[in-house]
Amino acid sequence: MDKRWLVSRTNQEFLEYLSGKTSISMAFAQVLVNRGYKDADSIRDFLSPSLKNLHDPFLMPDMAKAVERIKAASVKGETVLVYGDYDADGITSTALMVSALRTLGLKTLYYIPNRLTEGYGLNKNGIQQADSSGASLIITVDCGITSVEEISLAASLGMDTIVTDHHEPPQKLPDALAIINPKRQGSEYPFRHLAGVGVAYKLAEALLERTGAEGLLALVAVGTVADSVDLTGENRVLVSHGLKALNRTEKDSPVRPWIGSLKETTSMEGKDLLSGVLSYTIIPRINAAGRLGEAREVVELFLTQDTARAKGIAALLEDQNRKRQQIEGDVYRSALDMIDADDPGSVIVLSSPDWHPGVIGIVASRLVDMFYRPTFLFSVKDGIAKGSARSIPPFHLYKGISDCADLFLAYGGHSQAAGIKLNADKLPAFRERISSLVEKVLDKDEMIPTIEIDAGIDLFEVNFNLIKELALMEPFGKANQKPVFGAKDINVTDYRIVGKNHLKMKLKQKSVSIDSIGFSMGSLLEKVENSYAIDVAFVPSINEWNGNKHIQLNLKALRPSV
Repeated sequence: MDKRWLVSRTNQEFLEYLSGKTSISMAFAQVLVNRGYKDADSIRDFLSPSLKNLHDPFLMPDMAKAVERIKAASVKGETVLVYGDYDADGITSTALMVSALRTLGLKTLYYIPNRLTEGYGLNKNGIQQADSSGASLIITVDCGITSVEEISLAASLGMDTIVTDHHEPPQKLPDALAIINPKRQGSEYPFRHLAGVGVAYKLAEALLERTGAEGLLALVAVGTVADSVDLTGENRVLVSHGLKALNRTEKDSPVRPWIGSLKETTSMEGKDLLSGVLSYTIIPRINAAGRLGEAREVVELFLTQDTARAKGIAALLEDQNRKRQQIEGDVYRSALDMIDADDPGSVIVLSSPDWHPGVIGIVASRLVDMFYRPTFLFSVKDGIAKGSARSIPPFHLYKGISDCADLFLAYGGHSQAAGIKLNADKLPAFRERISSLVEKVLDKDEMIPTIEIDAGIDLFEVNFNLIKELALMEPFGKANQKPVFGAKDINVTDYRIVGKNHLKMKLKQKSVSIDSIGFSMGSLLEKVENSYAIDVAFVPSINEWNGNKHIQLNLKALRPSV
């Protein structure tokens, strides 16, 4: 699919000034300016994320009320139930909150709904289990903001509820004792993009004070990266320090059993876990259990101090992840067969009784990557369609589906991901309405993917020092992607297809030659052959082979030079 190239430009004199002031390269200075860091102080804060820059948790709505109630429960010896979710954000949130409450000496239980039989969010079965277990206080994590009826049920049974959530609040909020959500209307909290585990951490921070909560940061890093929230502001600080905790060795301090066991099963022992590495190693394994049904074992993995027990659960997750991959592949191929690749329409809405509901969210993400359309996939059973949706940046999913709320049994989410439940016979009406809405909201240009180029540079500027500077921007993720550079009028001196349709080329500009690889870009070979020179968009990287390191450009796009 062709892409629109958006090249950022900055005043050259200002870049020279900033480069001299901060002792960084011009190319790196332009990247930072384009990301909004335009003076020495903001650059320092960005490149050296400090826990001192975390906001006061008591700025969060209802935080004081929640802390007072939990401390009262501790004094009275009450039983607390933490109600979580089955994805990596919800699982890490649950483990974090249970750990924090047990640190306070509270008898703490937890409940994770089964994705297949119960679905997302609070349900009556979970509330009744809390009651029968003797709990007098329920604390939700990564859910609860829409659970009006369920929280009323809890109140009728004599239980208070504290909601901690990060999803978009509906107009009618549940009648909970406290609702901690940075997105609440009127909230004075400075950062609204926390993941569910980030909101849970703020409550733990308020309860334990900052130094007492810092031992929980590894969980925050995993859950935050997994939920694909903006890795800026507070999230950047939390993930940065959480990754440091994940990468500590026994020489530094005792390593928690869950960290060692997951590193072992993913062959990451002795290697640093960066945010991108987390996304394709540990996080899919954590999510696998919840996708296939029961995620309670994963919470046990995070809580146990027994190394043998941790290794056993990690091995189980490895097996479940293999099953997930097979099921996902089947659903992906089935969905592709339903789409007209030449004309996918303005929105993709597909359903099948054969699709496993635990993987349709990942498949929706893959279809968005391929077709660049808001995508809704539904698994249908007994007349009920349960759906997962993923979007493209110009289309706010939650706002969009809110205009279809009269068709739903339940829904929730945020700008780029959502969940929907409706009667299957309402699917045609939903497809028609959401298609009309997308066509109304988005123009044709917004349905063409963009490649945002942080800086146009010459190949001689790509060196080991620049790559070292760029590494200071870790952790990378949403809203802090790896910088993409552009270079014009490049000659291709050698090219071939390698591996699974990867385009490998040697590029030359003036006297500088450099290797490049375009993953899954083999289809562009003809464009290369028919061009005198090309423009390339790329991420510079270091390729290590047999102990030797050399620079390689990871291509993101190419086009004939004008």
